[in-house]
Amino acid sequence: MASLLVIAEKIGKRTQTFENLKTRDGIIMGLAQVLAIMPGVSRSGSTITAGLFMGLERATAARFSFLLGIPAITLAGLVQLKTDVIDVGVSQSEWISLIAGTASSAVFSYLFIAWLLKYLQKQNTWVFVWYRLGFGVVILAGLALGWLV
Repeated sequence: MASLLVIAEKIGKRTQTFENLKTRDGIIMGLAQVLAIMPGVSRSGSTITAGLFMGLERATAARFSFLLGIPAITLAGLVQLKTDVIDVGVSQSEWISLIAGTASSAVFSYLFIAWLLKYLQKQNTWVFVWYRLGFGVVILAGLALGWLV
């Protein structure tokens, strides 16, 4: 994925804005989101990379990626909620913890996404390329050395 992001960063025209998105763009981004079922591929990484390939501005690609993630993440959360909370049953204190954790997650996710969109308006994606490469090397080394199973 780091290699694809490098290529997208190099050849992407970054001229298309959010207002110019078409149905075709949504379908392509949706297909890119499916790549996240493969190990090592993140949903946001695959969609942002696809957006750059499609010629989207960096911040537009990230915004579209995060908006596209809302239904997928919400549905996954609801399924997990049914499985872990409703089917198993939780106490009142566990409900309070769940609500507090959800609220905290929502606030900090919003703040991070706002920061990331501002960052990508002025900066390129190379920091994410280096992160992916470094993390990949650590995982492969851990597997090779038997640290990870």
